[in-house]
Amino acid sequence: MLTYTVMIDEYQTIDDKVYYQININCLEGHKKISKRYSDLKALNDKIIEKNSNFKLHLNLPQFPGRKIFGRTKNSVAGIKQRGKELQKYLEEVLNIKQLQSFQSIKELLPHQQLYQETLQLTCSGEYDKEVCWLQMDELKRSFLERQENKTPKNNKSKSKSSLNTTGYVQRYHFSIDDYEIQQDVVLYTITLTDAKKTTNYQFTSRYSDLREYHKLLKKENLKVVLPDYPKRKIISQTNENPLFIQERLEQLQKYLNDIFAIKELVQSEPLQYFITRIKLEGKPIRVGPVQQKQQICTSSVLYESQENLPERKSSF
Repeated sequence: MLTYTVMIDEYQTIDDKVYYQININCLEGHKKISKRYSDLKALNDKIIEKNSNFKLHLNLPQFPGRKIFGRTKNSVAGIKQRGKELQKYLEEVLNIKQLQSFQSIKELLPHQQLYQETLQLTCSGEYDKEVCWLQMDELKRSFLERQENKTPKNNKSKSKSSLNTTGYVQRYHFSIDDYEIQQDVVLYTITLTDAKKTTNYQFTSRYSDLREYHKLLKKENLKVVLPDYPKRKIISQTNENPLFIQERLEQLQKYLNDIFAIKELVQSEPLQYFITRIKLEGKPIRVGPVQQKQQICTSSVLYESQENLPERKSSF
């Protein structure tokens, strides 16, 4: 069953340009937009670019080509046929989950869908009613921390993993619990904890896979300082020594929590896609709100302990 259905059965001609009236429907709502063929062609170009940059390896639907002879706008039948082709294309694209985290696609979705996570707290099986207490506790902590910021003399040290200098409360927390070596490659077992949900996600990743997201973040040219990504070892291989692997594990965990503590980075397309992919492909682990809170607190304590450790002589 399709999440989104698209209907293009009307059009307008303004200044000799054809605007298709596009209706996008889903269970959460409806949206009507007006787009030209060239607008959707530009969208297709962006999708192809994302497919390449993010190495999605998606089999994308083919975008309707231009007429070889004549112009579509000169024929009512041609306009209607083009509308059907665009309808089919757009419906296929909107139902590709891996694309739904990108801004160019989000803009087309019904408004209600963009806030699905907060609107469906009592409707989705992924949520528990008790999670509301966790969210209330988070809001209370955020308020108290803002109040403390108003009195510099009594400022207490705050966990960098949960609150940065802008007052942003970190939502996503990462812990690297284990690793295994397959064909001389280290695979890290990582757990994503979402402070607003009672479901964690466990996934595996390589050093090189995570580095690709770092490269994508650099290309975003955001006006924030991007945390350094752990460097490779100059001499020998990381997988040759368990101590090296443990050191790399701690560095990667710190890096993940560093970037997800910065609001501008969390809102970027690379990290939005990163979270979406984890939730699509990772192993869901149901936890209670109390256990969820404990995991977040533990993550904060581990983060602070890593911050205070002296730098090791070996480097990557």
